[in-house]
Order: sequence, then C-alpha cells, then structure tokens
Amino acid sequence: MEQITKTDEKITNPILNNPYEESLYHYDTDVDGNLDYGNIQLGRRPYKTEINIQNNSGKSQQALFAGSDLYKGVDPDAYFINTMRSEVKKWRESGYQHATRITRDLLNFWFNNTERQNFQKLFFCQREAVETAVYLNEIASHDPNVGRSLLHQLESRQQSMSAEYESVLPRTAFKMATGTGKTVVMAMLILYNYINKKEYPQDTRFADHFLLVAPGITIRDRLGVLLPDTENHDNDRKDYYTAMYLVPNNHKHWLDGLRSDITITNYHTFEPKVFQGKKASPMDGKVGGNGGKERQNSS
Repeated sequence: MEQITKTDEKITNPILNNPYEESLYHYDTDVDGNLDYGNIQLGRRPYKTEINIQNNSGKSQQALFAGSDLYKGVDPDAYFINTMRSEVKKWRESGYQHATRITRDLLNFWFNNTERQNFQKLFFCQREAVETAVYLNEIASHDPNVGRSLLHQLESRQQSMSAEYESVLPRTAFKMATGTGKTVVMAMLILYNYINKKEYPQDTRFADHFLLVAPGITIRDRLGVLLPDTENHDNDRKDYYTAMYLVPNNHKHWLDGLRSDITITNYHTFEPKVFQGKKASPMDGKVGGNGGKERQNSS
C-alpha cells in the first residue's frame, strides 16, 4: 500500500473522504494514538476495539489491508467487524446475489439509481448498515464458510448475554453516529421487511409488524415520520418513505396499509405501573417483583 505524505503542516481541510462513498484514505497515528495529519494512508481504517489507534509505522500496509486475519485470535470483535465489512462489500460488488427479487429491486433503487441519487442521496454509512442487515438475514447462510461462521459468532454472542438479559429476540446493533441518518435506515429496513413479506407471505425471514421503542417522548414524537402520511397525497406526504424517495413507484400501493402495522412508543410503557390512593381498593398498591400487587395500608 502506498503512503501519502503532506509537507504542508497547516491542514486547511482535514476531510479526506466523500461521505457518499466508502472511505479511500485515512490518517495515520503517532505512537500515542493521535492522528498524524501529515501522514495519509490509502484505504479504509480497519476497526479496532481499543480507543487508541496504533501507529502503522513499521507494519506491513499490505498485511493491514489484506483482510481481517491480522486480528484473528487477538481481537475477536475487530476480526468479526472487519470480516463482516469485507463480506458485505464482496456481496455488494456481486450485484446482490442470492437476494430475493424484491430485495434486489429495493437495494438497486436506493443505492444504484441515478435518478433517485440526484433527488436524495444516501450516506455510505446508511448504505452499509442496510446492506449488512440484509446480508445477515438473507445471504450469510448461503456461504458455508465465512457467512455461516459470522452467523455462528452472532449467535454465540447472544447466548452469552442470556445470563444477564432474557434471550427472547435476536439482538443485532448498528452503531451510527449522531447526524448520519439512523431514522432513514429504520425506514429502509421497515420497507425491506414489509414489502418482502407482502410478496412472499410464507417467508419467515421477513416481518410485517414493527415495534419502535424510543428512550423518551421527544424522540418518540420525532419517529412519527416512520408512520406513512395518509392525510396528504403523493409528493405532499411528510413521512420519510415519500420525503426521502424510498419507495419505487411499483410498490407505493403498500404504503397505506403499512401505517396500521407500526407501533411507536417509549420504554416507559414497559415499566411496572405504580398505583397510589388513600382508600384500600383492588387497585391500591404497586406491582411487586413477583408480578402481583402489594396492598397498601389504608389511612
């Protein structure tokens, strides 16, 4: 791998990459893990668990970017994430092989449609998040080697959490920075599941009912853009599906039915309810740890 050295120490624009494309460059770091703005490396920075990013000096750049084997057995989380990125990229470049017809239509409409891109372009981080979710749901199981290994690692992580959390639903998190468009990603994942389920109702890989749980009332209200706008028509709709141009014309007829299949609430809804009152009644007391009501003494 090549190395680019900037002789001018004054960096007027530290931004190296286009936010709509995969990163092509990254800054090297010094021995303390601080960014070295005079030393630009070709390629995307590999993920590492440690906060401090180690200096690349003296290391083989070819080995660093050849794959994730550098982290195998040393940093399992980094190995998992870097391998996942690599496999998703290969699948993207293959033209989304082994995906359903609906999935390919949606992914190509969102990310490879020039007309749509000119209207409302999506960030690369949004694209990678959606593609990774689809890859895990539809594609990984087709690969008897790397893909199934990734699924097995995810399952192992979920099982390790069962001691602390009740293991009822799969837990897969997509870490995205503030301002990168997480709500739009949610809209795309809802459409991906919903339209696939309508076209292939017997396919258990897809869902047609959605529960969105927010950390508070303010964010809950902001998520209202994920409810299809049935009060306005066509381009006047305020929901993200229309405003962000996420639905191909031949699938727009699904939008009106989608609204009744989405529930948006905040986590307080699931907390035990506390009932208070001066008079003794069946509703006096609070829900105890065993699920029963604890009676309060009447005054």
